[in-house]
Amino acid sequence: MARPSGSTPTSPDWVNISSPTPQSSGPFQSVSLSDNEKSDHIMSNANVTSGDIKARAEIEKERVQRHAKQVKSGLTPLKIYLLAYNVLSALLWLNLLVITTKFIFTPRSSLSSTLDASSSSNLFTRLYSSIVNSTTSTKSSLPKPLAQIVNHFSGSYNYQNLGWWTKYTQTLAVLEVVHAALGWVRSPVGTVASQVASRVWTVWGVVEAVPEVTHSSPLFTTMLFAWSLTEVIRYTFYALSLLSIQSPFLNYLRYTTFIPLYPLGAGSEAFLSFSTLPPLATLFSTLVGKLPLGWKGKVIKSSLGRTLLWNAAKKNTKSLGGSGTWGWMEFLRLGLFFVWWPALYILYTYMLKQRRKVLGKSKTVGGINKAR
Repeated sequence: MARPSGSTPTSPDWVNISSPTPQSSGPFQSVSLSDNEKSDHIMSNANVTSGDIKARAEIEKERVQRHAKQVKSGLTPLKIYLLAYNVLSALLWLNLLVITTKFIFTPRSSLSSTLDASSSSNLFTRLYSSIVNSTTSTKSSLPKPLAQIVNHFSGSYNYQNLGWWTKYTQTLAVLEVVHAALGWVRSPVGTVASQVASRVWTVWGVVEAVPEVTHSSPLFTTMLFAWSLTEVIRYTFYALSLLSIQSPFLNYLRYTTFIPLYPLGAGSEAFLSFSTLPPLATLFSTLVGKLPLGWKGKVIKSSLGRTLLWNAAKKNTKSLGGSGTWGWMEFLRLGLFFVWWPALYILYTYMLKQRRKVLGKSKTVGGINKAR
C-alpha cells in the first residue's frame, strides 16, 4: 500500500545541529554579543561607515564557516551510513521513475513487449464482472477509447528490466525496519514494519506469484509511477535533512504530491491483487467443498445451492492467474483487498492533517516524522 512512502523509517528527526555562541573578536573583543546582536548593533548606529559594513560581512563569513565545520563534524559513522542509504534509495527509485515515465510516453508501436488491446480488455472485463456480477459473461469488450488507454499502460514489467529493478529496489526497504528496531531513527517499529511488509507482499506475493496476470497489467505501470515519484521525494528529503539542508520546494512537494499519488498507488495495488483471484463464482463451490458431509448434502439438495453450484461449475475454468481454484493465498489476497481501503483512509486523513499543520503555518519539517 500506499507506501505513501508515507512513516519515515529513515527520517533524521534527531539531527539538530546548532552553533554555539562564538567569542567576540576584532573590534568587539570587550563585548559579549552573538553574531546577530553584533550585526544589529553595527547597523542600528546612525553613523554607519564602510568599515562597519565590512565588519558585519566578516561576522557573517565567520558564522557560515563555523556552521559548515560543525555540520562536517556532525557526520558520525551512523549518519554517514543513513545518508548513503537514503542517497542510494533515491537514485534507485529515480531510475524506476525514469523507466516508467519513458514507457508511458513511448508510442506503443515501438514497444514489442506491449499486449494488444483485446488481451488487456479481457483482464478488465473479467475484473469488472467479478466485482459487479460474478455470473456475467466476460466476453464483452471495453469501449475502444478505454481499451486504447488500457493497452497503452500494459506491458511495462518487461520494459528495460523495470520488473527486475522493482523487485530488489523495494526489497532494500526491509533495512528500514532494521533501522527502526535498532533505534537509529525515531520511527515506530510496528508502523514501519507494516508499511514495508505491504509493499514487499505486493511485489513478491502478488506480482511475482502470479506473473500471468501482473506482468502485463496496466495497474503495474500506474502503481510503479506512484511509488517511484513518492519515494524519490521522500528519500531526497531525508538525505538533505541529514545534511541540515532545508528545501521549501521539496517540503511542499512532500506534503502535496501524496494527494493524487496515494489513491493512485494504493488503488493500483489493491486492484492488481484482486485481478489475480479466480472468478468469485467459484468461491462458493470451494467453501461448500470444505463443509462437513451433512451440511454439504443440505446445500446440494436446496434449490439455491444447486443454482449457485451450477453457476460456479460454468465459471470454474482456468483464470488468468493459473489454477482457477481458491487456496490460502487467494483467500489472503481477498482479505487484504478489503483491508486496503480503511488503511488508505487512515493514512490519507493523517497526511492531510500533517499538511495543514506544516504548510498551513509555513513551518519546516526537519522534526516531523511522517507516514509513507
